[in-house]
Amino acid sequence: MSRIKIIVTMAMLVLAGCVTEPSSKSSKKPSVNLDAVLPPESLLRKDTLAALKHDRSQSKLAYVGVWASNGDKCAMMDQTSFEGFAVITPDSIRRSNETCEISQGKPGSAVNSLEAICKARGSMTTSKNISIRMLSSRQMALTTTPGTPPTAMVRCRLLPTPVSPD
Repeated sequence: MSRIKIIVTMAMLVLAGCVTEPSSKSSKKPSVNLDAVLPPESLLRKDTLAALKHDRSQSKLAYVGVWASNGDKCAMMDQTSFEGFAVITPDSIRRSNETCEISQGKPGSAVNSLEAICKARGSMTTSKNISIRMLSSRQMALTTTPGTPPTAMVRCRLLPTPVSPD
């Protein structure tokens, strides 16, 4: 009987060595980087889709696109009201508090000063100058009120649509 106890005890020790505590930190990185990703196309507004589908390589208007002050905010685009975004098409800019018709910037220029006619919710139409400085293809600095510091923004993007096998 003592032999059976010894064998059972040894078997339990061997099995106990095979089991490890689950780690609270995953060493795997996500397969998709979700920073700056927009909701699906079906949930986006018309001007957001126009900004996303604009061919910047042809127009040379690098600032056209969908922008947010933080990549995490891209997921909220057109889903809820929030501060810190800009949807820019060649002829308009929409932000949380106003929509503006804009003059087109200089193609290929990293810095643009755009004349804008803006309307805030429930307000009169106002004229202003909007300044855009491209910092890279994915970052810009936006100034909508002269004398205020620019807002750093990142370009939002759609996840690629998976290709279905034929």
